[in-house]
Amino acid sequence: MRAILFVGLAVLSLSPDAMAWGKKKSTQPGTWSEAAEGKPSCYNPPDWEVLSLIDRKMKRSEVMDEMLGQWRGSRNDGVSFEPKLIDKMDTVLLGRPEKIEAVAAENYVHCKKGDIAAWGKWVASQPSKLTEGECNTNFDYTLFDHLDIQSGWQGRRPICQGNKIALKASSMDRYKISDDGPWITVAGDPAIPTSGNSDWPCNLEGCLAGVLMFRFTGQSGMTSLYVAGQQIRFSAPEHGHIDYRINDTQFFDNKWFENRGVIDHTSIEISPSR
Repeated sequence: MRAILFVGLAVLSLSPDAMAWGKKKSTQPGTWSEAAEGKPSCYNPPDWEVLSLIDRKMKRSEVMDEMLGQWRGSRNDGVSFEPKLIDKMDTVLLGRPEKIEAVAAENYVHCKKGDIAAWGKWVASQPSKLTEGECNTNFDYTLFDHLDIQSGWQGRRPICQGNKIALKASSMDRYKISDDGPWITVAGDPAIPTSGNSDWPCNLEGCLAGVLMFRFTGQSGMTSLYVAGQQIRFSAPEHGHIDYRINDTQFFDNKWFENRGVIDHTSIEISPSR
């Protein structure tokens, strides 16, 4: 009787561990969880703080491969996002490897929730979020173009905050902006000032009919207009883009000066400036 009682107590004393055996263990850092019914498997990123700097950099690449692989559907667990979006994320993260750690942590949270639709929307939002405030289009080259006198704003080019440029236009090439008007250059027609005249696109002080105009449009939506003429120097106050045109209200009657078959065409040069 005592032996039976002793055995019974021993079984009772072991029962908490026995119950633990039946519980699902939490996913260890740097490993995948098993996919539950109707739920995807999830990759729990490693504990970055315990890794050396070299190991940390190497692990980022491994973690990104695991994460993007699942997004591409390689685990066959119901997760598959738009290929073009994944390629874009690949490009963004390759250029910003230090951001992989935070993205992997957020990705794990979304995966554990199991809402694949919401997870996909989060992934779609990441490229713009991860590159917010950045500018990868520094104007560090020289651009050559020709002015089009028969269209509006043209030559649109991106520019980063702080970029300084110089726009130069050839001063000898001539054109008309009306059939009975004079031959003029990008300096404009001094006989027709358009300052204060809202019928003209350039109505600032110093604006003349036919003068070359320069515009900057920032990411904030701010737009600034300048009289360029033959030359202008400009420093971008924020990320945005630039373009230019002549000051005219209609284009159908514009024409270039021609002499013995040689037709003028105003050249435009935009280059970095100090």
